[in-house]
Amino acid sequence: MPAAVLHDVLSAAARRLRDAGLDGADAAADVDVLARHVLGWDRGRLLANRRDGVPAGFLERFTDLIDRRAERVPVAYLTGSREFYGLEFEVTPDVLIPRPETELAVEAALEALAAPGASGHAVDVGTGSGCIAIAMAVTRPDVAVVAVDRSRAALAVARRNARRHRVGGRVTLVAGDLLTAFAPRRLVDVVVSNPPYVPDDSADVAPDVARHEPASALYAGPDGLDVVRRLVADAARLLRPGGRLVVEIGIGQADAVAAAAAANRASWTGVTFRPDLQGIARIAVLSRRDGGSR
Repeated sequence: MPAAVLHDVLSAAARRLRDAGLDGADAAADVDVLARHVLGWDRGRLLANRRDGVPAGFLERFTDLIDRRAERVPVAYLTGSREFYGLEFEVTPDVLIPRPETELAVEAALEALAAPGASGHAVDVGTGSGCIAIAMAVTRPDVAVVAVDRSRAALAVARRNARRHRVGGRVTLVAGDLLTAFAPRRLVDVVVSNPPYVPDDSADVAPDVARHEPASALYAGPDGLDVVRRLVADAARLLRPGGRLVVEIGIGQADAVAAAAAANRASWTGVTFRPDLQGIARIAVLSRRDGGSR
């Protein structure tokens, strides 16, 4: 009986994922990532060796990962990592998997830290894997970030990521529920957050997300804005005059966030929105009014 060829094993795995309901292109991409993860190869080596025999020890590990992916376990949880802002982050089922659109929040927060009068201090609320806080600290070696999360398991992941990227001395991890019982030693330049913003009864959540990512990082009330409204109501007291609140929001939530800012007009001069690549408002930026609530 001829030895198994790597190409045939990968093709069969892609068919398995398509049969499980994944799009063809996604199935092929996932097979590529998982095969390279098991083999420890880059994409070029995998392409060059696809017609070779299956390396020893590969099939059992790879098949297990494909079976779990067919159950819609996200690839990032299977490999244990995800790239974000050009950095590699450990991810586990205790944390939300970083998304490309969240990089827009990092960019907006870094702009706030570069504004005239900025002191180089920030707060990241609901830090999860620590991706926002750590990306900021790596990009700006003069910046210090307090990263808050109510999940101690998530904070453990963030701590390992901070050590990995050698910013543990400038990223302080705090256990807490948003900003309650939280008082910084000084007013900060920016409060940034990728909060939960999915409505509780949403039917639009992908199976990978709904079944496997932490619900506490996803769902936030009937319209998904319970946490965002709390941040809009409370964040100004941490910010210096002219400081900013930067919050990622869901599709179609811009009007409701603008209404929340208007309801707290004593704290904010207004709100602007930044679009993703599809032109959808995904990042809300609120500027603290001089003399606003504290």
